[in-house]
Amino acid sequence: MQKGAADPVIKEKVLAYLDTVEKAKSKEIAAAIGEKKSDVDNAVKELAMEDLVEYLYITTTFVALKGKVKEPS
Repeated sequence: MQKGAADPVIKEKVLAYLDTVEKAKSKEIAAAIGEKKSDVDNAVKELAMEDLVEYLYITTTFVALKGKVKEPS
């Protein structure tokens, strides 16, 4: 079943939360902003397509604001 567009309010909450941390898992974001994980996942997917957030694969998947986490030297 195809999901609809993400709720703009949830997208704003995700961006606001990610501005306060270096990186976070989707589950942590959902708990912090009080939304369902599936709704957060949908919002993060759209934000990634809009090039506002990025996925980081560091033994597990994290989400961060685009360019906030620097590459290790």
